[in-house]
Amino acid sequence: MTVLEDLFYGNIQPCDNKQSAEVRRKLSVMTAAEEKLIETIPDDVQRTEVLEMFNKQIELIALCERDAFIDVFRLGARLIIEMLTAP
Repeated sequence: MTVLEDLFYGNIQPCDNKQSAEVRRKLSVMTAAEEKLIETIPDDVQRTEVLEMFNKQIELIALCERDAFIDVFRLGARLIIEMLTAP
């Protein structure tokens, strides 16, 4: 099966990349800090607002990752085209 066929059939999912040990460690530290912060907020409404803000940040990061992936993919395609058409 070709790479394009694998991509079409869902066998390749670029967004499901493996996290490095460093990313897992930092995520653990960040999650612990987030939980500690949430515990210090006495008001349920404010706690909900802070959690909503965290969720919006996660959504923004995902969009930025998507856009970066698209930009890098396009750059790779342009490099291939240039290599194939260069004199």
